[in-house]
Amino acid sequence: MEKRAFRRKNTTLPVKYFCECMIYNGTIKNISENGMYISTTNFLPCKNNIEMLIPLNNEVSKFNTRIRRIEKVNDLLFNIGVEILDPPETYLKFVKNLKSSDKACSLR
Repeated sequence: MEKRAFRRKNTTLPVKYFCECMIYNGTIKNISENGMYISTTNFLPCKNNIEMLIPLNNEVSKFNTRIRRIEKVNDLLFNIGVEILDPPETYLKFVKNLKSSDKACSLR
């Protein structure tokens, strides 16, 4: 039984996030309308909510997320699952376009 509300799309998008007044980099491994899974080498303990910056098309989208899961892969790599709180319309449109590009390819 599927636990997610939305299907995830695999990707390799860059992301920046803020934690304790510091900015960190990561890579979004998969994305959906209400969440994302991020791989990072710079994770430090953060409070539950973190602010994300993602380049979407020709602009940077900024929004808040809630940490849902943290996985330590090894001493240098962490994966973070986040829930997007009140996603902006530009973000939702971007994800929808990513997913529809898969459908267009599979129809050929």
